Parts: sequence; structure tokens; C-alpha cells
Amino acid sequence: MKHDTIDQQRFSRPSARGFTLLEMVIVLALIGMAMGGAIAMFIVTSSERQLKSAAADLELLSKKARSIAMVQQRPYAITFFDNSARLSPLAEAGYTDEELEARLEMEQEMLDGGMAAPKFPPVRETLMIDQFALSVRRWGAVNFMPMLRNDPQVWRFDPNGICEPMSVRIDYEDGWMEMDFHPLSAGIRDSSMEAKR
Repeated sequence: MKHDTIDQQRFSRPSARGFTLLEMVIVLALIGMAMGGAIAMFIVTSSERQLKSAAADLELLSKKARSIAMVQQRPYAITFFDNSARLSPLAEAGYTDEELEARLEMEQEMLDGGMAAPKFPPVRETLMIDQFALSVRRWGAVNFMPMLRNDPQVWRFDPNGICEPMSVRIDYEDGWMEMDFHPLSAGIRDSSMEAKR
């Protein structure tokens, strides 16, 4: 009998009361919302990630241009258009897509006609940057020049491993990134960025 009285006293005290089911459901819902928000922040592609990815792609293209120019012992160039950057031999720098296609057809006809293939075939690669706005600043210039469709900018890479000092600015919807490229390594030597989430 005495045992029943102790249990009744223990459960009847308001300070010893447990959580109700409703309180537990509310707490679990709040924890779930907080976790979902944290996961969404990591999954959603931010401006900073987009800018860094574009900068890495551009740096890879510039290092590739420098390496190819040194291996093939002929000058190469990256030509900046309004929505792309194209790696090609310097002799083809600034060609429009139509001019480049005509040149490729001519080269193919010459090879089909019995002309010997070159020791190193020319490397041509295009980096599409549709969602970004590009502008370049040449060595000694103060302002960045935006890319215009009819006025491409050419960045030269010489066979001795030196490239023209160049700064490139990438603008994205919620931010920008400026990169200064080193003339000896063609890598990013300095960069600054502003990106909003």
C-alpha cells in the first residue's frame, strides 16, 4: 500500500511532469527545419562557387596554352569573346567561328590531298562562359575592357614560356572576381572577389 502512495505523489507533482507529445513533435519539427536549411545552404550553388569554378577553368586553360606553346615551339593564344574563351595557335587568334571552320575544312582537304600531317597538330579548345560577363585589363591599363562580339581580345603565349601579363574580370549575377595572371607561370598570382549568397 505504501508503494502506491509514493507513485501517486511522484506523478502528481507539477515539477516532475514530463514533456507532452505535442511539445516533442514541435521540437523535432524545429530541429528538422534547421537541419533542412543547413543542408540546403550547402547544396544550393552559390555565386562564390560559380565564380571560383569559372576562375579555375580559365586558369587551367591558360596553363594549358603556356604548356602547349612550349612543347610545340609555336605561339598560342587565348581569344576572349563575349561568351567564350578559345585556345588556338596565334595565327588563328581572333578568327570568328565561320573563319575557323573554313580553315579547318581547308586543312582537312590538304591532308586528304596527300599533304603530310604536321608533327604537332594544332590544339583548339573553347571554354564556354555563357552565364558570365568577361572583361580584360592589359598590362599598364587602368580599366577593364568588356568583351564585344566584334572586338575579341587576344592573350598571347610565346614558345619560351612567357605570356602577356593579363587581368581578367568575371561578373556573375550576384558577384564578381578579378584575377591577375603571372607572365611566367600563366597561373593566378592575385585575385579578389565579392560574392553575395
